[in-house]
Amino acid sequence: MAEIPIKPGSINLTEVKLFKGGQEYDFTEFIVELSIYEDIFSNTLSATVVVSDGANLIGTIPLTGGEIMNIRYVVPGFEDTEIFAKAFYVYAVRDRSPVSTDRQQMYMMSLISMEGAVDTVTYVSKKFNGKPHEIAKEIFDKYLSMPRVWEKDYPVPNGLSGGETLTIPAWKEGMPTKLRTNLALKPGVDSKNKVVWVAPMWSPMKCINWLANRHIDSDSEAPNTLFWETSQQFYFASIDSIFKAQEDVTNRKMYFYGFDDSMIKKISEKDKTKNTLSEGYKKVEKVDVPRNFDVLRSQEHGHYASILYEFDVVTKRFKEFIWDFPSNFSKYEHLMDREAPTFPSEQIRNVMSYQVFRPKHKKIFDDYEEPKHEDWVLQRTSLLNDISNIRVEITIPGLTSTQAGEVVQFYYPHMGEKGADENIDNLVDNYMSGSYLVTAVRHIITPSKYTMKLELIKESYAKGLG
Repeated sequence: MAEIPIKPGSINLTEVKLFKGGQEYDFTEFIVELSIYEDIFSNTLSATVVVSDGANLIGTIPLTGGEIMNIRYVVPGFEDTEIFAKAFYVYAVRDRSPVSTDRQQMYMMSLISMEGAVDTVTYVSKKFNGKPHEIAKEIFDKYLSMPRVWEKDYPVPNGLSGGETLTIPAWKEGMPTKLRTNLALKPGVDSKNKVVWVAPMWSPMKCINWLANRHIDSDSEAPNTLFWETSQQFYFASIDSIFKAQEDVTNRKMYFYGFDDSMIKKISEKDKTKNTLSEGYKKVEKVDVPRNFDVLRSQEHGHYASILYEFDVVTKRFKEFIWDFPSNFSKYEHLMDREAPTFPSEQIRNVMSYQVFRPKHKKIFDDYEEPKHEDWVLQRTSLLNDISNIRVEITIPGLTSTQAGEVVQFYYPHMGEKGADENIDNLVDNYMSGSYLVTAVRHIITPSKYTMKLELIKESYAKGLG
């Protein structure tokens, strides 16, 4: 068994290497701070690298955009499991400034996953017929998949795409197929619906997002599928399936803020949970609650209620569909109680607060199944707003295996006077504590420290508001 690091948050930044014109340049010793960001609402990773350049690499290479950068790091003591390795595309240099003399300068390099760079110069023009998740994987594998890490003998991404290379750049066709990224689907995933569709020269990621909108798991009613990248993988999955797959509380990571070791032990025993985190990684350094709720925002964005107007351009028929989320809340999977939303069930609302218009074209293809907008358009709006209603940000020691799309337990202390009876129920905030979905992770790495900022959301409580 690997030894536990002496100090949680320790890091071994093993490689920051830049490739340009068949040459490679080692930036590792020049790194001041590396920040990698993942989000379930973002299709790819993004990163920034703050460089203290005493060798004028920016001028002698020179850096002009389009370079490839490999980033590798590992958490000491967890070399078998806590590893990150990924190739990024350099798309901008910002905030360049000299440091005290003319011998050193600092600047920030902005990076995006290679798949994100490929997406900006690739277009899909093809008819697809099948289930959304199958088409999404087909598009990813054909148009987006790239080597996870870079080698200097790979084809250099350059040149004009046109003619026969209009849809897929010629240089991408020469990429090796080994160790390429792929789109992960939840085991046993299937779609209850089918689409027949011509991609109208959209980018691959726009196509996959279009499919995510329309995908509904075969065992679900929830149209809340998303397409995103984490530090480990690309995913095409519904929030519903995430909740189902991670419903076992005992196998989750557990984070505590403001509790000592004895109290942490009591809470774990009371909830009959075992923490998968090692000692030193379970205590939260800092907590922020940027949004506890926002009723006016929810009204404006169709969280509570909405109306859909549908017009068939062939038959000239007009239909209305009314949607009320509070009365349908219990139909869907939730982190905690299906009868305990984070808003009052009698919240004032009006369907006219959020109006949507969708046209449809009857029998545009012989094998076309009419799009049932009433099954997903308004429902998806409510469900995605629901997982943004309460947001908590916590700062903790870094571990590469923590991903956006993971369900964790977070315990927050009851604020104010505790009274004489200091039992667990009086010391823990029962509304703020409990199950949370990790929606975003910012990995912040310096040469000596690895910190993570997790964005957590909850869309249900352990008990109703009353």
